[in-house]
Amino acid sequence: MLLSFCLLVATFAPTLVVGQPAVYPFTVVGILGSVNVIGTEVNSGGSVSVSGYNIRIPDNLLVDFPAAQVPFAEFAAGDRAGPNEVSITGNVVGETIIAGQMAVSQLSLQASNGIIESLSFDGAIKLLHGPTIRINDPRARYSSGTTAVPFFTADDENPSITSFGGFPMCVPRSGDDPLCPQSNRPTTVPNPKNYFVPNPMLMAPLKVGDYVEFSYIEFGGELLCYALTANVGIYTTAGTAPGFILVEDALIGVINNNPDVEFARARFVGYTTDPNTLVSIYAIDINPCTGAESDRLIGSATPENVAGGRSKWEWRSDRQDIGYYTRNYRVKLASGQKLTTNGILSGQYVQPVTEWIFPEVITPGAVNPPLDFSGIGPLANGFGPYSSGKIFRQLTPWPGATPPTPISICTDPVTSVSVTTEIPEPTETGTEVVTATATVVPTITPVPLIVDAGSDQTVRGGVRVTLSGAQTAPNIPTADLTYKWSQIGGSIINIEIASPDATVTTLDLPVNLGTTNEVREFLLLITHVPSGSVANDTIVITADKTSIDHPVIETFTWQSKQSGTVAVTVRTELVDASASMKCRFGNGAEVLMTRAGPGVYTYAARSTPRPASVTVRSYFGTVAVGAGVTRTGVTLL
Repeated sequence: MLLSFCLLVATFAPTLVVGQPAVYPFTVVGILGSVNVIGTEVNSGGSVSVSGYNIRIPDNLLVDFPAAQVPFAEFAAGDRAGPNEVSITGNVVGETIIAGQMAVSQLSLQASNGIIESLSFDGAIKLLHGPTIRINDPRARYSSGTTAVPFFTADDENPSITSFGGFPMCVPRSGDDPLCPQSNRPTTVPNPKNYFVPNPMLMAPLKVGDYVEFSYIEFGGELLCYALTANVGIYTTAGTAPGFILVEDALIGVINNNPDVEFARARFVGYTTDPNTLVSIYAIDINPCTGAESDRLIGSATPENVAGGRSKWEWRSDRQDIGYYTRNYRVKLASGQKLTTNGILSGQYVQPVTEWIFPEVITPGAVNPPLDFSGIGPLANGFGPYSSGKIFRQLTPWPGATPPTPISICTDPVTSVSVTTEIPEPTETGTEVVTATATVVPTITPVPLIVDAGSDQTVRGGVRVTLSGAQTAPNIPTADLTYKWSQIGGSIINIEIASPDATVTTLDLPVNLGTTNEVREFLLLITHVPSGSVANDTIVITADKTSIDHPVIETFTWQSKQSGTVAVTVRTELVDASASMKCRFGNGAEVLMTRAGPGVYTYAARSTPRPASVTVRSYFGTVAVGAGVTRTGVTLL
């Protein structure tokens, strides 16, 4: 396989010419041709051909389907439902096209609509003047189920078969299906297509006459739906779980400050069954070694609240940085989460990014910058352990000029070792020593770590912040631990962490020049080296424009020589070079101090009468940062 791949690259890869950049962006949407896997592991990559291009698929890449993410090797070996349309983004690196992302559909815009004419207990839905459709439901969550093409499954954890606002709907499996009761489609309400559901713990059945819109694949002479929305307004009790969410769009604009390009904002759009409840959007950060997830808040939205209305909500980033990009985002209702009788965790919706929008050149003739995948956490750090236990690491080869440094280096799980020993074995003539080989499976016990990154802080922009973290689980020697601080969210400004490998470190926040608070999130990752166990915690630092400075007067001296010499030394949190410090003796006028270094100011003068007190105060321009600090009692030298 490797030889054939090399030959294909030599045939199809573009030749580097004079004036052509060594790395430049690549995108293609077309019909999938050949598929080739290099290697035998579940995380193996390979190559695909699309529209005359041969594209290298890195190891550790997951292929995106509408409601599934599948290792490339499994995708290559599985049933792909006939011809497939693929969308691939990546970069041309040297003379090789390397994919960073790959999404598969039968046809990306394959969708339709109709009015239900009849429903069958076997899951068939006959449309008026149209075909019979069926929910592609391998786990029989919404219907009696079908297992034909599992890659194109409906999402059975985050409802993709729903009412207009996201309430899960179903096809009854019998006349009195307890998981799909007719009582959840009451006929005695004023409007049977716009009502409050009697029992939100159970799904509502689709009914004859419902208008539905659906996305599907054709397979085996049937239309198999992986998403379906019925034009029915079903609402849940305000502020009470269970409530439900439907996410329509999850767009991520990748930020690039190159003046020759423009970038899009991040945008999330959807609907809810409870328009009275705040909707919050979280990035799902993944520990690449353990697969553990942690939610990081990026924004909130208030749904439209019109009785019987669509309950739409929308959040936009306004082109502000939202931190490390992730593959999946979690949208939650403030009313909480609750597991329904149908096995769906209500009050939240885990949504993969529906569209990645990379920067576009706006200056004709400017060089198109490579697509930057280094800020997408699962690609740069790894997706974590797969069901087989195999850890999916950073994409290899990396789809760019230089691979980024992963947030953590994961230890390979040890499976078994062969040990040769000599053991006595009885024979007909006595005891003879023979050689035998045994397989010993070593046990590596995970060590449960507890990480504390400290309490969140709100400070004035321009100050030096101290980060202090710890591992608090007992009986774990600190000598066995390593520490790593990193910024994972907030402003794109590259804030330098003084000692990222220490338990206690500092960073200097830039001055907040905007009109709103600036929020940045930092992560402390602690690794137990002997076992490879890892854990993390995060701390949020908010830079506002109102918090006060806390200067400390370190020295205040006076001596009688040169008609009286006074000296003051002040240390302050405000380290930005645009800040200043002034001092005042008694009730005299303020005088400007000399900046002796970040956060250190001095003042010295002769011909000064012995002062009784000194007051110091920080400034940004002419704006005082706090009321100041006074010290009485001068030290005589």
